Amino acid sequence: MRRIILPAMILIGIYLDSILFSRLNIGGIRPDALMSVVVSAGVLLGSMQGGLIGLGVGLFMDVLFGKFIGLSAMSYMAAGMVGGLFYQKFFADNVIVPAAVAAAGALLKEHIMMLAVLLNGGTFSYGAMLGGYVLPCTVLTLALEMPVHVLLKRGLARQVHAEHRSSRT
Repeated sequence: MRRIILPAMILIGIYLDSILFSRLNIGGIRPDALMSVVVSAGVLLGSMQGGLIGLGVGLFMDVLFGKFIGLSAMSYMAAGMVGGLFYQKFFADNVIVPAAVAAAGALLKEHIMMLAVLLNGGTFSYGAMLGGYVLPCTVLTLALEMPVHVLLKRGLARQVHAEHRSSRT
């Protein structure tokens, strides 16, 4: 039962990003729930696992919902790996560090997407896009990261303790 916490959180993140937040948003602004899950996984499991989870989730989202294959995967992988830099550090128990990493990851992802739009001939005002969408999205992702990290930390801590007890017997 406890082994399904991370896959369940990923599925919930996919549901939130693809269905719920696309219908329930304020002016088209929505947080990046998968970014929150990937960063928390990186902080709690390490850079390698965080990066692999980010790559897998990003490719899945790119194939199903993206116009450009690999852009989200690259962003999620980088965020998972950067989150993993704080693996087993004394301040990793604090939700501020993962929230800051998730916010930076969301900011990076949105800039990558804006660059892709520009390279495909799209036009927009950078200032208007930054102030009207990117920064509010970043703040919402930061706010969402805090409860996601607490929930994932509790679930993974139980899983690690259960595996440790079963390996000792």
